[in-house]
Amino acid sequence: MDSDLENTHPPEKPRGWVATLGRDVDLAFADVPLLASCFVSGVCESITLTAASVFVSMQTGNTLYLALGAAQIPVDQPLLWLRCLASMSSFWAGCLVFSHGARLLGPRRKLSLSLSFALQSALVCAAAALSQSGVVPTFAQRLLGDQTPADRAAVVLRRENDAMVVVPIVLLAFQFGGQIVASRSLGFNEVPTNVLTSVYCDLLSDPKILAPPRENPKRNRRVAAVLLLAAGGLTGGFLQRSAAGMSAALWVAAAVKMGIAVAWLPWKVKEEEPQGEKR
Repeated sequence: MDSDLENTHPPEKPRGWVATLGRDVDLAFADVPLLASCFVSGVCESITLTAASVFVSMQTGNTLYLALGAAQIPVDQPLLWLRCLASMSSFWAGCLVFSHGARLLGPRRKLSLSLSFALQSALVCAAAALSQSGVVPTFAQRLLGDQTPADRAAVVLRRENDAMVVVPIVLLAFQFGGQIVASRSLGFNEVPTNVLTSVYCDLLSDPKILAPPRENPKRNRRVAAVLLLAAGGLTGGFLQRSAAGMSAALWVAAAVKMGIAVAWLPWKVKEEEPQGEKR
């Protein structure tokens, strides 16, 4: 009996990426998905600024617009403050919900990160569907390069009288709360993914700004964040000028987010410390 017990081996742990979903991701190259998120921020902001004159990820501008709204400025957009408030409150809610979800599942676990970005993608898809269907006309614009001043004035008037315009704003702002939570959870504070003011300051005040690429990875990330956010804005702008329109830009943003969600699944996991070495 004793020999049988001695020869009994513990069952082997299941192998494969499915078995590692509950493990923390290895942080090597984990900044790449966050840098891709900077591109998404640029795309979405280019759409909402044109369609609704509000931000959905950079909330500093919305805070100022809200303050100006109290003084009834600008006079031709009396409801701008309301759209800004919708964006801000949705962003706050997104930060709250995604941060609690991350703590519940584990902020750096593969499953947690994948679910977070999958949900973000779904919300952008919903906004893109509203844009493509024409349910929210100001988010369904295309060929903007051909608009006359009269056409633009008509768009502004329609926007001020359309309550549905806040729906895509709410969807996009909420998911951007999840995006910045992921950035903070992974510890890449130099890539906030949605604002560049602090990035510019940190970049230009870096004493090693001219160091070789391998010697200053934080500088590299900051530069990449600036370039990718600008590239996203440029992409969104050109798509708005094309026949594809705003909806195409939002579908591109949703596809990038879903690509990030899928990429987390087979991601290399952090090596566990051997039991004997833990203190």
